[in-house]
Amino acid sequence: MNERDILGTQLVRRNDELALLYEKIKILQSTLHKGEAQYDQRLEDIRLLKLEIKRLRQEKALLSRSMTNMTDLKQEVFHLERDLTKEKLKCRALEEELQNPLNVHRWRKLEVDIRYI
Repeated sequence: MNERDILGTQLVRRNDELALLYEKIKILQSTLHKGEAQYDQRLEDIRLLKLEIKRLRQEKALLSRSMTNMTDLKQEVFHLERDLTKEKLKCRALEEELQNPLNVHRWRKLEVDIRYI
């Protein structure tokens, strides 16, 4: 009977150890599933970030092209403003000469031409 009790207690102890191991396995599996879910979430985050990087690169390329156009447009505006300033100076000089004519006959001829316009 003594040997039977010893085997019984060993069996109970082994069953308790087994139950404890199964509980540890459940906890580890749960942790593993949570880790897999987080890993999948990080993969999705990486995919979205790659798409965002691609979109931003395209936007950057677009902006770079428009910057080149802006440089050309700024140069064109500069040249047009310079031409406009020259024309304003010519008009001002002609107006001053009209008020104080140096060559009266030439201005008479111009006045006649302006009346017909």
